[in-house]
Amino acid sequence: MRQFALYLLVAASILIAACSNEPKPLQTVVKGNISVADSIDSSGDFSGIEISIIVRDSSDAFSDTLFNEQTDASGSFMGTVQFPEKRYFRMFISRNGTNLGNLGVILAENDTVTLNAELPGLDQTLTLSSREHNAMNTFLRVDRGFQRVGAFARSGAIPDSQMLDEVKKWSDLYWEVFEKNPNTIASYLAAEKSAGIVSSFDQEKMLDRIDAALPADYMISVALNIAKPYIAQSRGFEATSDYLDSLVQISANESVQEAIKRDKIMMYFDSSRVKEAKTLLAKYEEQYSSSESKKWARRIRYDLNYLAPGVLIPDFSFITMEGDTVSNTSLAGDVYILEISPFANPEYQNDYDRTLIINEIYKNYGLKIFTVPLDESPLTVEGFFEERRKAWSVAELGSFDVQDMIQKFNVVQVPTRFLIDENGVLIRKYERGEFEEVIQGLNKAFDNRNSPS
Repeated sequence: MRQFALYLLVAASILIAACSNEPKPLQTVVKGNISVADSIDSSGDFSGIEISIIVRDSSDAFSDTLFNEQTDASGSFMGTVQFPEKRYFRMFISRNGTNLGNLGVILAENDTVTLNAELPGLDQTLTLSSREHNAMNTFLRVDRGFQRVGAFARSGAIPDSQMLDEVKKWSDLYWEVFEKNPNTIASYLAAEKSAGIVSSFDQEKMLDRIDAALPADYMISVALNIAKPYIAQSRGFEATSDYLDSLVQISANESVQEAIKRDKIMMYFDSSRVKEAKTLLAKYEEQYSSSESKKWARRIRYDLNYLAPGVLIPDFSFITMEGDTVSNTSLAGDVYILEISPFANPEYQNDYDRTLIINEIYKNYGLKIFTVPLDESPLTVEGFFEERRKAWSVAELGSFDVQDMIQKFNVVQVPTRFLIDENGVLIRKYERGEFEEVIQGLNKAFDNRNSPS
């Protein structure tokens, strides 16, 4: 679903991305003791073991060292670290220039992190304690238990008559983690799990639990991913629009507010309310002027102008691997899906079996599917079908202009799919993560043809 990408964007505001307005740095104490086994060093001098905490940039390179301390002769160390926001950071342990190991460490304001370990065997001897880490350990214990129960259920070990009670119990256990560990990363992960589980049998309770965990940034992402679809289905478009506005109002994080406004623009776009979407986009452009914001706005403006539901599909033409010429004009009178993606793309590969099922069901109603591969080598395309059935036409590499296709259809994420009706009118553009919504579009396309669903 399109909101999934926005969900990740909002979630990153608490777990990954730094706030754009560069808030005052947070700080906490990091301390501990690292000793060395007698079998390695019998001197009793454990000094010179270096502990560093770093920030990585988007290219995963070292960009900044937040913390760097060395142990004294007893193996003890202590220091204060300043950091931009509460989240996981990467800690490295080394001695004499040799990296001995690294781990993820949660830094939160006024939350002392205590590390103890013995070398060698860092993985086996290391313990990490703090309010955040203790809460995370509790969450992970509950989560492992729930995963085991899920495995038992899939094997048939839990009777159907007991299943609902079991699910309710685990939803409450996750919620207990949230309530007992307030304002920790683990608490919001637990609230998300609890809300997700309870949504399967009591969606109003799901809304209550999400509301109780708001306005934390991460829970706003959960609201977009779980609560918003339910509100749209049960209360309608206007109620959903109002819900998004309420999330903007309660959030104090500008980057989160921006993500919600993007979500609202896309919701209007996907619902064929193009005029309103353009108005919202204009307001967005007035408010946000960063290079990333401008880039996003340009992409969406193109879609609104040329690839919105209800417009004619842009002209295209290619020759299939069977030698047939296919174009938008030759397909007049047909309902078809146009896929644009490299076959090497893992998400496209994961979708392929489901696309086969869609093809088998809807081909009886006239659906045609065409794939335009963006791979560089014909060997990649040929290799893709060595272990897969080729059930629809694929464009021959070299029979179309790759860059023209990418620009004309504004392909930013792959796979990208277009559903076109018999009049050559675009029903919807679907980007990665929106595969399930293709079926909804097909039902709309075949509504007057006794849709099979």
